[in-house]
Amino acid sequence: MIDHAEILWAERGIRRVVVRYAQGIDRRRWDVVRSCFTEDAFIEGSRWSLPIDEYFPQLRTGVERYPSTMHFLGNQLVDVEAGHIETYAIAHHWCAEEPGAPHPDNLVLGVRYQDDVSPTDDGWRISRRAVSVDWRTGPYPPSA
Repeated sequence: MIDHAEILWAERGIRRVVVRYAQGIDRRRWDVVRSCFTEDAFIEGSRWSLPIDEYFPQLRTGVERYPSTMHFLGNQLVDVEAGHIETYAIAHHWCAEEPGAPHPDNLVLGVRYQDDVSPTDDGWRISRRAVSVDWRTGPYPPSA
């Protein structure tokens, strides 16, 4: 017999890890961002494909170039049995002193996060992430 409450609770935990990631990025809470991933996670990002411990410093440097970011999460499709979540997002990266003001280096990305997730003692964590950029306006920052 299917335990619907258990499935709903797992879906909540899986969705929550993606929300914590986005909030951690936007608030520059790097401990929170790192805690969203397993120790052996692998990331196929929009610019690099690396194990988490090599990817994370690149991510942090790239994000900190912008005074303000805002990740808006949209559709999420969770498959608890497969341990997978697909999340649609729009990620705003503002170079202008006032967020939303025009600047030639502002970057806005329409992305899909394809995350394999695993349950841990501390909740669900991302073990593999593939980022698909569906569209982009503005330039990527220079590589570190």
